[in-house]
Amino acid sequence: MATYKIPDSPKKYKTEYSKFKGVDLSSNPTQVDSARGASGTVNLISDSGGFPEKRKGWRVLLNVEKPVNGLYRGIIKGKEYFLVHGGTRLYKWTENTLTELKSGLTNKQGTSFTLNDKIYVLTGGEYLVFDGETAKDATADAYVPTTTIANKPTGGGTSFEDVNLLSAKRKNEFCADGSATVYQLDTTDVESVAEVKVDGKVWESSKYTLDSKKGQVKFTTAPPKPSITGKDNVTITFVKTVEGYKDKIIKCTIAGIYGGKSQDRVFLSGNPDAQDTDWRCESNNPLYFSDLSYTKVGADGAAIVGYTAISDSQAIVKSDDRSETTIYFRGYSINDNTSAVQFPVRRATAGAGAVAKHAFAYLPEEPVFLSRTGVFALTSSNITALQVARNRSYYVDAALTKEDHLENACAVVWNGYYVLAVNGHAYVLDTNQNVAYKPQSYGDYVYECYYWNNFPAVRMMESRGNLYFGTSDGRICKLNTDIDTMQAYSDGGTLGEDGKITGSTAISAEWHTKADDDGDFMTYKTMVKRGSGVMMKPYTRSSIQVYARTERDFGRKIREGIADIFNWTDIDFSRFTFNSNDAPQVLPFNSKVKKYKTLQLIMKNDAMNEAFGIFGIIKRYTIGTSVR
Repeated sequence: MATYKIPDSPKKYKTEYSKFKGVDLSSNPTQVDSARGASGTVNLISDSGGFPEKRKGWRVLLNVEKPVNGLYRGIIKGKEYFLVHGGTRLYKWTENTLTELKSGLTNKQGTSFTLNDKIYVLTGGEYLVFDGETAKDATADAYVPTTTIANKPTGGGTSFEDVNLLSAKRKNEFCADGSATVYQLDTTDVESVAEVKVDGKVWESSKYTLDSKKGQVKFTTAPPKPSITGKDNVTITFVKTVEGYKDKIIKCTIAGIYGGKSQDRVFLSGNPDAQDTDWRCESNNPLYFSDLSYTKVGADGAAIVGYTAISDSQAIVKSDDRSETTIYFRGYSINDNTSAVQFPVRRATAGAGAVAKHAFAYLPEEPVFLSRTGVFALTSSNITALQVARNRSYYVDAALTKEDHLENACAVVWNGYYVLAVNGHAYVLDTNQNVAYKPQSYGDYVYECYYWNNFPAVRMMESRGNLYFGTSDGRICKLNTDIDTMQAYSDGGTLGEDGKITGSTAISAEWHTKADDDGDFMTYKTMVKRGSGVMMKPYTRSSIQVYARTERDFGRKIREGIADIFNWTDIDFSRFTFNSNDAPQVLPFNSKVKKYKTLQLIMKNDAMNEAFGIFGIIKRYTIGTSVR
């Protein structure tokens, strides 16, 4: 009787994808680290352990005149207020209500800042102040400076305060001699006299006339001498408009608060008529901008794009127009002789310049901004201890830097993530995970990153852990992180009084492994039918589609499955399950992929109101013949 030897089963090998991090859109799919998602990975974010899970969706709260030009938050006397600049209108808003405050505004993206229990809004054509109830033109209450004091009736007094760019009014103080009836102001070509006070009392306008050309006030009766010899007792408030003065401030769209040891001054820039210049207000008085308190930053004419603070200095970041210096630092000093406060500016570094004025933000340990080559942080060099700009977004730069109109990008820091939105996409830098090290960071670190689509933010705002954004078509939206049910996983709907979201669309989330040659691109491999699968994060509602992509095709579905957990509060009888175990769910692939050089596995969930997350993927394969 003949005997036959049963051939040994081919040896099986294992590739494991685990300890996941973020995405890598900058490397070829064959070169991506096994822990990162390759190009195509979308709409995921890290959970508390760093594993990728489907991002929550967003819903529409309110609609305003389009587009949303600004979302602003401020604290006034301990109470939080939200403002939105939509189209040509300014509104006060809560999540449920809108109150129009102002109309006829410039339809342009601007900025805001909060100082001394008021919110100030710059639209690029107006300068508004909100006190918690009303919003009005800030110039209406602009500070009126006393430009000269100790004047004789013939003039020639002592200069005291500078002209206010925001106000056409000025004051001159005189010491009356009891006989003179003609009082010479400190300027000529005066428009009108607003008020005359003698010994603290307002004199009627019938008691004087104005010679506008000469700048002289002529009294019908001479003002009396002061009761205290040498003390000024006549105050004349007059109007003299200097063309273009007010425009220097109201055309600004960038603001930064700085004051050296105290944050008591606001610096404004972004005026298209003087892009390389900024203006500062007087201490704790954003209604007083001296006509002499300005700085032309640098000599190249490149535009100031934004401000950020580092240590005890204010960084001024300019656009990158191939000039030698893109970043300057403003310091603080007091003149020993005059006690005047000075803000000297020094050149800092060349390199990456900023491109988007609404993409400046502060991460836990450093300020960041967007350049045309990625997201950069201001930090200290390990070698020289000088401040330098270092790339932090390497893993998404290949996609980010190809976006059109990067100057329109906006960003916000939300729960440890730097969320940068442009063209309906979001690039998310994750400071909650351990950093990585790449040559592009010059020995420094880069952040793990994620990529989202269907995120139409043009302005963003964070408040108490919530992320809000406005769109170009006038919607005010909120990320659904405050909703615990599965309906949080949809985009664009509205929340009704019954607590249900309607009118939304599904979120398509995908995780793509690297295009893996398993360490040998010169042999054919076969993924065997048994022993490969994915471990999924447990949710009340979850499902998965698994695709296999080789060098021969664009991917074919090899498995799909449902991974629900029973929950009394959320029962769907069309997919009823008795499974109440909230342990991770394992789904075997139960499929063979023959003779591949490289194999990429794609995990996908595009179902409405379903969560999705993965803990690990295991692939078992055998090795075949050599590639010929």
